[in-house]
Amino acid sequence: MDTNYIVSGEAAGGWIRVELASDGRLWDLILDPRVTAMTAQDLRSGLVEAFLDAQECLAPATGEAFAQQVADASEAAERRFAEISTALYDITRRAVR
Repeated sequence: MDTNYIVSGEAAGGWIRVELASDGRLWDLILDPRVTAMTAQDLRSGLVEAFLDAQECLAPATGEAFAQQVADASEAAERRFAEISTALYDITRRAVR
């Protein structure tokens, strides 16, 4: 499965569109200029509706995909921890001199 896909949700007759990246982060927010005629409450409701619509399109990470995400995150954390450990060791060694 491609992990860099975009999902979208719409509200207010297409005047409001929200696009989310596959990780759930906001990719884009498209507002038709006609939203300026909407009340603040209607705009808020439309934004929430569009976000919820887009979120429903996100595929949940389950089974093998979830296990791979956990493994990738663990590997990245281990690499970063090793980098931090090396940097701290170097700093400590320089401070002793």
